[in-house]
Parts: sequence; C-alpha cells; structure tokens
Amino acid sequence: MPVKSLTVWCCLALPLAAIAPVVLGQAAPDESAGLQSLAAVRAAAERSLRRQIDPQVAGVQLQAAALDARLRLPACGAALDTYVQPPRGSQNRALVRVGCNAGASWTLNVPVDIRREVDVLTLRRPVARGETLAAADVVSQKRVLAGLGSPYVARVEDLAGRLTRRPLAEGTALTADALSAALLIHRGQTVTLAASTGGIEIRATGRAMADAAASQRIRVQNLDSLKVVEGVAESDGVVRVSP
Repeated sequence: MPVKSLTVWCCLALPLAAIAPVVLGQAAPDESAGLQSLAAVRAAAERSLRRQIDPQVAGVQLQAAALDARLRLPACGAALDTYVQPPRGSQNRALVRVGCNAGASWTLNVPVDIRREVDVLTLRRPVARGETLAAADVVSQKRVLAGLGSPYVARVEDLAGRLTRRPLAEGTALTADALSAALLIHRGQTVTLAASTGGIEIRATGRAMADAAASQRIRVQNLDSLKVVEGVAESDGVVRVSP
C-alpha cells in the first residue's frame, strides 16, 4: 500500500524502524524515477532560514545537514513549503520544516548550521590593566563563529575612550567585556550641567570630579556656585542633574 503522508525527523538517533517506510536501499534518489531531490530539500531549508536573517548582517554562512541518501520522498509537484522561526543571536543551529502538499504529502525537518565570518581585533603586544589601545596595538583578523552574534571588538573606532579591564596577552582577540565602557566624560573636564523644570531647560558650567561612561552617576562642581552636585552622564560633555 503506498505511503501518502509521512513525517521524517533527520536525526541520527532515529530508530531504523521509524524510517523504514521511506528507506528502500543504498542507491541515491533519482528524480527521473519520480523521487524528490534531497539536494533541493537542503537548498530550500537554507533559503528559508536566510530569509529570516537581516540581510545587513554580513558574513552569514548556512549549511543544511546531510540527509540520508536512502530516503525516498515522492517528487513534489510544486515549490516546497518551508517554515522556520527567526534565529537568536547565540543560536548556532535551526530546525527548518520542509514539506510538500502538491500531489505527494510529506514533511521533513532539516537541521541547518549557522555560522558567521566576522572581523576580530587581536593584540599585537601584551597589555596591562587600565591601558588605552590604539590602531597600532591591534591587527584585524577574520574568524568564523557559531551563531550570528559576536562577543569580539571588530573596529578600531570602538576602542576610543575605553580601558582594558585586566592584563591581556599578545595575540588575544579582544572581547567587549575585556574593555570598560567608552568614557563620555573625563576627570577635570569642563562639562555642561543640564536640568529641566517646568518645561524649561537650565544649563550651567561645571567641572567633572571623576570619569564617567554613558548613564553613569558622576559628581560635578558648579563653577558659578562652587557647589558640588551629582548627576548622570548623558552625552559627550553633558551631565543631567535633578533641579
């Protein structure tokens, strides 16, 4: 009796008995014999997943898992149906559902590996804790990482205003957590104190008494009243205080 509907999970641990209805020998599928091309199934899975990824994310590499060459799927009379959820940044594999609802009726779940080639800044020399880094201290390299996200610093511009949090050896690939947040304000810098009250913006000149990154609290001396106030680093050279 011919099989009209089947669902196959592409997992190595799947019992042979579960796939027996679609395994008929060792030979590769033959489209001329009315069988679905497994290469086309894999390609459809990769295309489906790529559509869920922001095209502005560069260097994405997708590879569908190899399918058992003994699978015998009836050829689909129309374009293959696919479904996959958008991957998360740390996700390195997605399961894409590929199926046919035209004449033949079958569904296959195809694992697709997610990789991304990214730029990584690597140290040319050993550095100590609390150092600032410049273009001469790093070299850009290409690395292929699992998933879409990257913990690494990719651009020299991203080093500006940041200090190393710990000693790092030569050849270390810089991660974001190895550096402090970029400083918006430096100790001794002349800054603008900004406060809003009743829809009116009030500004004064002050001097920063410490370094501060974005949204970090900082003490500032008002240069007019000489009073020391506390505010939040809002932008480059601006401290927001409560009236």
